Amino acid sequence: MLNKLALSGIKHRIRDYSVLFSGLMIASAIFYMFMSLATNKSFLNSNSPAAATSFIFGFGIVLLAIITIVYVNYANTFLLSMRQKEYGMFMMLGAKSSKISRMIFVETFAIGAISTVIGAFIGVVATSFVSRWIINALDMQVKHFNSFYLPALLWTLVFFVIIFMFSAIRNSISLRRSKVLTLLNRDSQPVKIKRNGVLKSIQAFLGLILLAIGYFSMYYVGANPVFIYLGVPLALVTIVAGTYLTINSFVTAVILMLKRNTKYSQRGLNNFTLSQLSFRINDYTKILSMVSIMFALALGAITVGLGFNNQIDNVINGQNYYDVQVTNPDAAQQKRLKSLNSEKKDTYNYKTLGKKVYYRASEFKNQPLGYSSMNTQTMASKTQTTTEPAKNEGARYELMGTRLPDQRTMEAEFLSDSAYQALNAKETTTVLVKTNSFKNNLATIKSISKAEAKRYPALKTQASDKYEAYTLINGLFSGLEFMGFFLGIAFLAMLASCLMFKILSGANGDVKRYNMLYKIGTRQKVLRQTINKEIAVLFAVPAVLGVVHVLIGLQMFSKILYRPYANIEIPFIIFIVLYLGYYFLTRYLYKKIVLK
Repeated sequence: MLNKLALSGIKHRIRDYSVLFSGLMIASAIFYMFMSLATNKSFLNSNSPAAATSFIFGFGIVLLAIITIVYVNYANTFLLSMRQKEYGMFMMLGAKSSKISRMIFVETFAIGAISTVIGAFIGVVATSFVSRWIINALDMQVKHFNSFYLPALLWTLVFFVIIFMFSAIRNSISLRRSKVLTLLNRDSQPVKIKRNGVLKSIQAFLGLILLAIGYFSMYYVGANPVFIYLGVPLALVTIVAGTYLTINSFVTAVILMLKRNTKYSQRGLNNFTLSQLSFRINDYTKILSMVSIMFALALGAITVGLGFNNQIDNVINGQNYYDVQVTNPDAAQQKRLKSLNSEKKDTYNYKTLGKKVYYRASEFKNQPLGYSSMNTQTMASKTQTTTEPAKNEGARYELMGTRLPDQRTMEAEFLSDSAYQALNAKETTTVLVKTNSFKNNLATIKSISKAEAKRYPALKTQASDKYEAYTLINGLFSGLEFMGFFLGIAFLAMLASCLMFKILSGANGDVKRYNMLYKIGTRQKVLRQTINKEIAVLFAVPAVLGVVHVLIGLQMFSKILYRPYANIEIPFIIFIVLYLGYYFLTRYLYKKIVLK
């Protein structure tokens, strides 16, 4: 009977529980998405050249587990607050506390189990969709990745079942220890906020020290990668703790300073907004710290993924100057060449005789040969042109790669027009094209390369042109690039849903405050502006700290990526736009709850 009553309570309150269910489903879906990468050893080993990848993902699992536990704890508190008055009424009517405890145990566990199963299914679907979208959009080559990975699914189900088992037990014990009048009147009881200036000062100082240690650890690991096994755990612990202490002390201090500034606080409803924030910060410190860390992880992951994408272009451009090379082009190849957006097109003729290859020197005077070079220490590449390839080793090497495989080991010699004409040997024509963008012309370049390999089967046995080099290098970096973009999207969904859920879960408690302001004559426009400011601050605090974490954290990749800060504005702009989207959605839903 009690089980039926608990389940019917869920059914009748399904609208009230919609925020709770959606939040928990997103949490379990994101957890599965991360575990589908972290527990897949074949995927990690085959797609990452770094030996420490599994180690880093291990710490990622620990961090995500902590974040999820905090998130579920807030959800559990929200659930208990919604039902406590009902439970108090049941007890007042004569129901035993043990029976009520059993009922809340069933209700908590049922909500957790249902949301976990649905969330895990959503996670499988989301993993499949996101992975396909990233792979197709960025032309990646990812090995041993499965959107449905049984070990990840089992880990997700077991982890959430254990969490909700403990949550259900905790709710039962909490209810047994509460008095009936306390349950009935908990919403009316004031919350006392303890302020200790000395303690806040100590927290601020300690928070800055811990952040400094964490930042230095990331910088030191970037300069000395061998210390990654010590630096990553140290940075993780110190930055998480430092973020918590910094938010708890500095944000509170800024709010108090603004409240003491009467010119600002007495204008409009600023004093009410500051009081709301002052009250919320004490309750929101954990969630804001958690969102700040996830913000850094998400933005950092996408930025690093983009860095690996840029690394592919940098490496292939350092190896090959020309994007396309065609030997003795036929009509079909000529048609494909015309469809390219060419920046430079050079045509050279040569003859082979014995163990030498002979070129017209005059052709290079009219069409300077382009060639690339790369600094293996800084990974910086540059392109140049020359009219005298005979005197330039880099140009001679570039020209060697444009010949057919059986001619590449031959020595090149550059002759005058008359000496070249006197040679009695078959002439070969090579057309070399540099496009305005290798990636934008990739489809046509691929078709030209494949057609060339069919015409000359010897080209299939080695990386003979820029496209083949791109395929090889793309296979090396695609796994790391995929991890970055995939995890970035997952953490973005997690952080936004966490903050949105926390704000909306407390909205019911704010209805009385905004009703009171409305009754004393406050205009709806002013109330909306107040809500906009309050929610904006709650979104801005973790975003600012998260950006600082990312900007310093990218130093960890200074030895792996060439120019890790290159094009950093792109992921920042994308991320801020999506983050603002969550902000506008949250404040819209919040207004729907608290305003008439």
